[in-house]
Amino acid sequence: MKLFVKKFPIKVAHLSREEKRILRLLISAAELIAPLYASQRNPKHLGASFYPPDAAREEIEKAAQRSPEILSPYTFVERDSSGELIAVPYRVKFKKELSKVATLLRKAAQITRDSSFKAYLRARADDLLTDHYDRSNILWLKTGKSRLGFIIGPFDRYIDKLFFQKRAYMAWIGMLDEEETRKMERFKAALLASERKYLPGAKRVKVSEVKIRVEQTLLFAGLTADFIFTGNTLPSSADLHLHKKYGSIFTIFKPVIHARFSQWLYPIFQNLFSHEIHKHYSREELEVMFLKLSVVHHACHSLMRYRDAIPRLSGYFPYFDELYTDLLGIKGCGSLLLKGGFTNRELEMLILLTICHSFYYYGALSKMPHVEQFTQGHAILLNFLLEGKTLQRNKNGFRVDFHRAFMAISQLASIVEYYMALGNRNEAREFLKKFPIHKTFGDFDKYIPKGSP
Repeated sequence: MKLFVKKFPIKVAHLSREEKRILRLLISAAELIAPLYASQRNPKHLGASFYPPDAAREEIEKAAQRSPEILSPYTFVERDSSGELIAVPYRVKFKKELSKVATLLRKAAQITRDSSFKAYLRARADDLLTDHYDRSNILWLKTGKSRLGFIIGPFDRYIDKLFFQKRAYMAWIGMLDEEETRKMERFKAALLASERKYLPGAKRVKVSEVKIRVEQTLLFAGLTADFIFTGNTLPSSADLHLHKKYGSIFTIFKPVIHARFSQWLYPIFQNLFSHEIHKHYSREELEVMFLKLSVVHHACHSLMRYRDAIPRLSGYFPYFDELYTDLLGIKGCGSLLLKGGFTNRELEMLILLTICHSFYYYGALSKMPHVEQFTQGHAILLNFLLEGKTLQRNKNGFRVDFHRAFMAISQLASIVEYYMALGNRNEAREFLKKFPIHKTFGDFDKYIPKGSP
């Protein structure tokens, strides 16, 4: 397998000849993106390869005062011949590679009969060469019902742990699962129906519309092939002006849901919990609930957005953002239960799978160090569950006091909300120090299956 390209064994025999031609072009384009991501990625440095390894945070901030492009999301920071920091745009550094990608996208646009998809592909080809993505992002939001799903470009900022500014290249290709999308659309709509309160003084951004796609994923490239997400929300959380006016779409990657559940979550469930719990929930209904857990997580990304959260929290933003969506989701399903839209049994499974997911991140950390941001959040969650005496060990595994678990989750959600809405970088750093990952998870190693995530 090519570096940072992940293909899924999904059948495409039912696609038309035209769609198969488009698919071949899009796969070629996506594969060309993988080396660009490889040149950005460097887990040895907080700033990956976006900044010189000898440049301190303070030097970069000072240079950005003279030249704001230094902290543009679409530039590398390098030293010139005199040693000064300068910004090198992606479109310049990768001009040759991006020109080839743009050509492939334009060829695919000529073939497709889907007018929305055609307009998006043409705009994305142009935007890849200019480092301005608003136009193609807006057009992508109009492709929510398109049979083929395709994303390519620099979007997520997880590998820039220094400033959480630089966007990494990624791509995915999938086919819309219409039946599953309809089911999850109804669930998502019920979950987001209630208006939430927010803290006084918080600079909240209300997302105009939240759409969903469930896809049979064919290929990941770049960051998505590295992180293997179960889903992704776009436009990026930094593009709040687009969220406010045009909304967002989150895509659920069904093959990843199945693989992560089968290889990790269900074995953790069997290892960790008592026989009484095993008998109460079937494998099939747990897998369905894991799909819903992913929907809950990504839907809640749009519930509480704050326009100043990233500048306030800087590189600590994703630690709180990813945890907050999980906590909000469980609280939201608790509210849905009171309205008759969710059952107590479903809420219990949601809590059980969230706990299993915590152990997945810890188990994956040694081979996938970039999941540290997710693991840290789940270490905080596990710490609160343990202190709340939620998990009770007996001779054949753990039992769960679900009432205590929900109370602990609600308490933690209120704490994390402060950091998302009002907290600053120094406060965030000090809070995270209280929950060391290995100390929290260390006693649970035997419950985590061995092998590659």
